[in-house]
Amino acid sequence: MADECTDVTTTEELSIFFRWVNMDGQPVEHFLDIVPLKATDAKTIYSALVEFMKDKNKQISKLVGMGFDGAATFSGKHNGVQSLLKKISPHALFLHCHCHLLQLACVQAANATSGIKHVYITLTTLWKFFHYSPKRAESLKAVQQVLDLPELKVVKPSDTRWLSHERCVTAVKASYSAIVTALNNIYEQTHAPEALGISKALCRPSTLVAIYLLDYVLPQVAKLSRALQTERIDLTAITPLVDATLNILDDAMLPAANWVLELMDAKNEIEEVTDITLTTESIATFQGQVAEPFIRMLKANISSRFISQDIVSSFGIFDPKKVPAADSSDFHTYGEELIDVLLAHYGAELPAKTAGGDEYTKEALISRETREEWKTFRSYLSKKPKGNLHLQLKELTTSDMLSEIFSKH
Repeated sequence: MADECTDVTTTEELSIFFRWVNMDGQPVEHFLDIVPLKATDAKTIYSALVEFMKDKNKQISKLVGMGFDGAATFSGKHNGVQSLLKKISPHALFLHCHCHLLQLACVQAANATSGIKHVYITLTTLWKFFHYSPKRAESLKAVQQVLDLPELKVVKPSDTRWLSHERCVTAVKASYSAIVTALNNIYEQTHAPEALGISKALCRPSTLVAIYLLDYVLPQVAKLSRALQTERIDLTAITPLVDATLNILDDAMLPAANWVLELMDAKNEIEEVTDITLTTESIATFQGQVAEPFIRMLKANISSRFISQDIVSSFGIFDPKKVPAADSSDFHTYGEELIDVLLAHYGAELPAKTAGGDEYTKEALISRETREEWKTFRSYLSKKPKGNLHLQLKELTTSDMLSEIFSKH
């Protein structure tokens, strides 16, 4: 794993981490070093990684995976760092940071939906208004105390900080009455045009409805993001987790969605503080013109960014808990398509001489013999207790166990 950054002296650097499985079968992750870079193009970064691994006596040809961000420099399919490394280690899987993928999906969907984009602009302006003035921040705090509301600070909605949009929207929704009141008080006392402008923007019906929509949608995405950040996530579970989130997002487009019902419950309180008049018709119009396009765009962005999970998901066939019983009708075809996916990827390495030096290509291992091996292994898995997957996989790494399974070889 590696990421490029700039230090306080504006020197370009590359942070490098290694992740491996120790002799006990436990995943271990270590920060190794920060390497200075002469430039930040793909070839320079690739060369720095190669030299670093040589210095550490690590063979790139044994690399099984790599994780970078989504910048073209790293993730480019033809000239990115990952594609250059695959010329030496064609089996290595490139995994884009999943949380970064989600953040990109959210930001792109918001930017493509004017009704949501304008709300984010308003929230950013609101954050700046209170963040850069301790006196204004104290005014907001005082109003929150009077209204007996949580003393929440407005969080900066950043495109590069995961989950920041969710925290910002949650805070503004929870302190909406206090924020509007504080802005109006500040304008009356100082005649600051920014206070009046932000107050008017927040008091638009479309802004308020969008805040309630986002307060429902963003926590669903944030929940997925947190799940993807767990230390021992099962990578084969990523696709089901994504699919579950997409199904929940569908609910936000229903006429009686939870966020709509919550908004209508707060209708009287909102109208006491602002001049906003909410009607069933205006909310339905917002749903058709803003909510549905935004959610459809968000779902499409998430789906497109998580579509290339075939190889990772295929490893799920080795989970004994997923193997059907030997006497079931599904057992005799279980895993046959997915084992072909793995065999095609983890084909035999064929060395090839190129102008850039030794590189490798792959030849698929799909054959009758390998399929027969899968059937033997499948039978073994079906007989294993549906218990601790980690212990079972550790057991399978011993040569004695493999000899037992494939006694004929």
